[in-house]
Amino acid sequence: MQEENWLGKYIGEAIGTYLIVLFGCGVVFTAIMLGTIGDLASAGIGWGLAVTVAVYAGATLSGAHFNPSVTLALAIRGRFPWKHTLQYVVAQILGAFLATATLFAMYSGVFYDFVAKNGITIGQQGSQIAMAIFVPLTPHPGIIGMDAAAYAKMSLVQGAIGEFLATFILMLGILFLLENRSINCPVSWFFPVALGLIVLELVIIEAPVSMLSLNAARDLGPRIFAYLLGFGSMAFPGPRGDIWVTTLVPVVGALAATYFYDWVMLPFFPKAKA
Repeated sequence: MQEENWLGKYIGEAIGTYLIVLFGCGVVFTAIMLGTIGDLASAGIGWGLAVTVAVYAGATLSGAHFNPSVTLALAIRGRFPWKHTLQYVVAQILGAFLATATLFAMYSGVFYDFVAKNGITIGQQGSQIAMAIFVPLTPHPGIIGMDAAAYAKMSLVQGAIGEFLATFILMLGILFLLENRSINCPVSWFFPVALGLIVLELVIIEAPVSMLSLNAARDLGPRIFAYLLGFGSMAFPGPRGDIWVTTLVPVVGALAATYFYDWVMLPFFPKAKA
C-alpha cells in the first residue's frame, strides 16, 4: 500500500484556505472600499462560491477541511489523526494570511485612499470599518455600527451565540453530505455546491451579528496581517476583546455538532451495508 503524502495534504489545506479568503474577503474588500456590491445576498454568494471553488480545488489533496473547527472536531471524535492536526491548522492559517497579503498587494492604494477619505487613523477607535475588510468583528461595523450604541444593540454573547449556531449548522451540513447512508447523499460533484449554498444562507442570516467567521484560520490569518499593518489592539484582542467570539466559539460549535450527529442522529440512520 502506498504511504500517504501528508506534505501534499498540508499544501492542499493551505491552497483551499487561501482561495476561500482570497475570494471571500475579496468580496468584502470591494463592497466596503469601492461600494461595488453591498447587500448580504451578494456577500453570501461570494463566500459560498469561494467555499465551492476551494473544495473543488483541494478536496483530492487534503480532504478539504480548510477550517480548524472542522479539523479539531474530527480529531476529537477520532475521525482524523491527532499527529497531523497542528500541521493542518498551521497550513490553514498560513493560507489565509497569504490570501490577505495578496488582496492588500492588489488594493493597497485603494485601501489607503479609503482610510484618508474617511478620516480613519489605523489602530484607533473608528478604524474597525477598515479592519473589517480583513477581520470578522462583532457586530458588523458596516451594518450595525461600531460605537457604544451599536455595542449596546449587539453584545459579545449574542455574537458568540451566532457563531456557535452557524458553525454547528455548517458542521452538521458537512457530516450530512458525507454520510453515504443518507437518502440525500449527493454525488461527489455536488458536495462543494451544497456546502457553498449552506455558507450562502449562513452569511445572509448571521453576518450582521459577527460577520460570520465560522473559521479560526479565516479569522487569525487576516488578523495577524492587520496587526502587522498597524491595527495593534484593534486586531489583538479586538476592539472589544472579542477575538474569542470568532476563533474559539466556532471550534465549540463544530465539536457540539459532531457529538450531536454521532449521539442523537446517527443511531437512527439505516444500518451500513456490509
